[in-house]
Amino acid sequence: MRKPKITGKKLLHLLLSSSLFLGCAGAAAAEEAVVNGAQDEQAIEAQASMQEFSMEEYVVTASRMPTKISETAAHVTVIDQAVIEQKSIKSVAEALIDAGVEVYYEGGSVGDAGGIILNGDNRIIVLVNGRKINVEQKLEQNSLGYNLGMLPSVDSIEKIEVVRGAASTMYGSAAVGGVINIITRTGAETKTTAYSEFGSWNSRKYGITTGGSTGKDGKTSYMITAGRWTQDHYEYKDHQTGDVVKMPNSKFERNNASVRIDHDLGKERMLTFYYDHVDEEAGSPIAKPGTIGYDMDGNPYEIHDSKAFRDIKQNNVALAYRWKQGETITNNFQIYQNDYRMDWYMGNYNSMSRYRDKEYGVEWNQSRPLGKNNRIVGGFDWKMAKVDDRSAPYAENKLRMLGLYLEDHWNFAPKWTLTGGFRHDDSNKYDGENTVRFSLNKEINDNSNAYFSWGQFFRAPNAISFFRGWDPMYLPNPNLKPETGDSFTLGYNTVLSGGTKIQASLFKTDVDNAFEYQYPIEPTTNKPTAYMANVAKQKKRGLDLRINHPLSDTWDVVLGYSYLKVRQDRDDGWGEQYDITNSNPNYYQLGFNYHQDRWNVNIMGRGATGRNSTRGMWSADAAGNPIVVPENAFSSKRYWVLDIGASYQVNQDIKAYAKVYNLTNRAYETTYLWNTVGSQPMSSRQFVFGVETRL
Repeated sequence: MRKPKITGKKLLHLLLSSSLFLGCAGAAAAEEAVVNGAQDEQAIEAQASMQEFSMEEYVVTASRMPTKISETAAHVTVIDQAVIEQKSIKSVAEALIDAGVEVYYEGGSVGDAGGIILNGDNRIIVLVNGRKINVEQKLEQNSLGYNLGMLPSVDSIEKIEVVRGAASTMYGSAAVGGVINIITRTGAETKTTAYSEFGSWNSRKYGITTGGSTGKDGKTSYMITAGRWTQDHYEYKDHQTGDVVKMPNSKFERNNASVRIDHDLGKERMLTFYYDHVDEEAGSPIAKPGTIGYDMDGNPYEIHDSKAFRDIKQNNVALAYRWKQGETITNNFQIYQNDYRMDWYMGNYNSMSRYRDKEYGVEWNQSRPLGKNNRIVGGFDWKMAKVDDRSAPYAENKLRMLGLYLEDHWNFAPKWTLTGGFRHDDSNKYDGENTVRFSLNKEINDNSNAYFSWGQFFRAPNAISFFRGWDPMYLPNPNLKPETGDSFTLGYNTVLSGGTKIQASLFKTDVDNAFEYQYPIEPTTNKPTAYMANVAKQKKRGLDLRINHPLSDTWDVVLGYSYLKVRQDRDDGWGEQYDITNSNPNYYQLGFNYHQDRWNVNIMGRGATGRNSTRGMWSADAAGNPIVVPENAFSSKRYWVLDIGASYQVNQDIKAYAKVYNLTNRAYETTYLWNTVGSQPMSSRQFVFGVETRL
């Protein structure tokens, strides 16, 4: 891996940080009157926006058109810019965790390799401004088409809408657990900000954001962000010895940039150009030292240093035309190109894979009122994915998908809304899929609603499952069929008179033809192989509860709990078994937020219990009778983690903040891989210090 040239940048970074901190001290005395006046007023407004929640707020992701939360039959979470700025959040993953969304990592956040869980499922769709960014190629250990490192810089984000529940009718393949839509900021305000952050393991983050308007009458606005993040090998706490140990080969560096330009064409018409770029070089620790791996001949070996690394480049560009915008109407036409490349070097095997996914897409959706109480939304999305492994070219390399959908929203009685939708998806590699969705929503009063929804879903195989080139171990399966199933959700949202916000939902998901790796022995070579097959059935049952209660004008408390039970039948003759990879059967969150004048303090505890409720490994006793040998997936049945952050607004232009993650230095994992307990350890205690300034 190329070593980062950081000697000069370290010096520059430290000088910048020092000057900002020293400048804070001088500015605080000189501008005390200003701070106590205008700045305090701004702080009060920010705090008010943090506590405010309105059932009248409009969201677009659940139905592809602006819909009040009170009329939306789904569990919706909105994370806005006010929350991100107040808590000095510097990644989408951190914003999601703070909002009660489960996030998992493949080890200690090396370049944010990991995923998101909604309704107990990591098979979700991720959108940026309504455009799907899931790719069809290999990403780390998963085949989900996304990971946390692909997401835009949090500095460019206006808000994040999280919708739990099956959404294939509106968004097509992979919307099993739900949808996350990241909506980026416009240059509505002329403003330039920068931040500088440093912390444990020589972590360095810095970024700049600038926005404003230009052109005649200011009809053209722009928002530009750029950032860099470098970090040396992280450390983890070994669950067996209790020692804090360095994870070898976990150093990384990442550069990111984005540009958004909006031009007002008049008469409710808008043209938007968007571009984002990610360039990352990172070691790939694969698993902690001592983990047992297997070479291409099937022989076991003990991992000491994987000597693997990846080089990722992502360039996405989109052009969108929107017209006749309004509270309940949205029309959108968008063309885009996503380009994702990863060079993956496996040092233990002395081999190189060069994955590339280049996608061209067109999306159109339009909504129309059919009367006072009826609205419809319809459209299509088309995508052509061209994939390749330049080290072992695919026999085929094109995967085409086309989806057509129509959904009707009918207010058939006061406070009642019935929604019905249908979608047809067609592909050049698998049979067409039809999905249907129905939901019923009741506005109980101005501050409460209850809903029931049922929807079908499917998740199509990705290109690597269909086209994988010559590989001694992993083989393609051109006969793979999509995963299919349906999901039920029952939910309730309310805001009590004292400002307490409650969101609760129950869900049930059944999956047929679930993907599962098979590991047969190749008869001619007598070596192990692997391929994806449709062998499993899954049943998921769960609930999600979140309460936000203001204790006073300066304190509020957040409580969250989710339950997940997963059973699956692998068609191996042993019937249903518990899913050993379920890392959070019972997930808890308790947080306290303090905000007064120039201070903001956030204390968040989170954890899980009920882990290692194992499916067991089937074996036989001396008489040949089948028995279950207990198998553990994680180093502990439970874990508890405490994160604390604090920020101080020195004056109108400068804010300083500090954070500590995993304060109690717990040993835990959120991912099970490699059939070895604790192979993916999370980071140990980590400190971070930073300064934000308005230029």
